[in-house]
Order: sequence, then structure tokens, then C-alpha cells
Amino acid sequence: MRAFDVMSAPVVTVSPGTSIEEAAALVAEHGFAALPVVDDHGRLVGVVSGEDLLREELRARRAAHHVSDAMSDLVVAVEAEMPVGEIARQLLGHHYRSLPVVSGGLLVGVVSRGDLLRALTPQDEVTAARISKLLCDHLGARPWDVVVVSGAATVLGPFTGRAEEQAVTALAESVPGVRSVVVQPCVEDV
Repeated sequence: MRAFDVMSAPVVTVSPGTSIEEAAALVAEHGFAALPVVDDHGRLVGVVSGEDLLREELRARRAAHHVSDAMSDLVVAVEAEMPVGEIARQLLGHHYRSLPVVSGGLLVGVVSRGDLLRALTPQDEVTAARISKLLCDHLGARPWDVVVVSGAATVLGPFTGRAEEQAVTALAESVPGVRSVVVQPCVEDV
């Protein structure tokens, strides 16, 4: 897998002439750590972080009015063809939350830690985690053991009775990707 396979696109961007207030509103609205800054041709020219924007917003004297006043033009970006293993090393090694993805100098996407996790985590494990969370949210924290293989879910647990087994089945069936559910009662360790 390569950056192009896992990146998020299209990307919310700003230009050097975007106001600090507008950029700060975009960061706050979307929950981004930073925004790529692109020129009129879509070329990546910088990045402005939420920290940069907050610093400018809090200054007593508003020296900065535009993104160009607050952005960093020292940008680390990855090529669209870069393997995900190398991207993970960059993200983790430098403590980045996300990196812009470029192709031919043009911004084509952003790859985040979450993008990599989604791509590298088997779907059955994601589905099992969703079932476990749903069971705990609705029926309380218990030693549920959830296994999913090709969409077939098996839930082992200390059920209080047939009604709870039916509730577990219904909850598990409501999770996208689940094709079938089997519940297996087991004795809770004391």
C-alpha cells in the first residue's frame, strides 16, 4: 500500500492570503491539527498549525493578519507513491499527526495516523471492537469476548439469561459488516 491508497482527499486548504480568523475557524470546525497552505496552482507552499493560529489570535497586538504571516514554509510532505511503512516511520519518528501528500508538486491529499490505522487494521478486528463497545455501552462492562471472522461474529460471555442473549444478538447484528451472530454462554471466573 502507498500513500495514495490510504490518504484522505479532497483536502481542506488555505492560501497565504487567507485571514488568520478564517483559518482558525476552519481548524476549529474540522478539528484539524494543521492546514496545508497552497498557492493559486495547488502547489504546497506551507503549513499553518492550530498552535500557530492560536498564538496569533492571542497576541495583544495583531501583527499577523494573513496565513502567510503565521505559516511555516518548511513543510514535510510525502509523495503519493511512498509506501505506508515509510509514512508510519515519518509520522511516529517525528511525532506528526498528519502529513500532506503531493504528486508532481501538487497537493493531492493528507495522510494521518488514523488513515494508517484504518488501512492496517483488519476489518474483522474493527468490527469486533465496535461490537464490544456497543455491548458495554448498552449492557455494562463485562468480560465479553468477541471474535469476528469474515463478518461472522461470536460473542462469549456471562449472560444473565435468554433475554440478554437475544439483546446481545440484536446489538451485534446492528454493527455494519456483521453477517451472522452466535452467542455462547460461559461461566464468569470468580
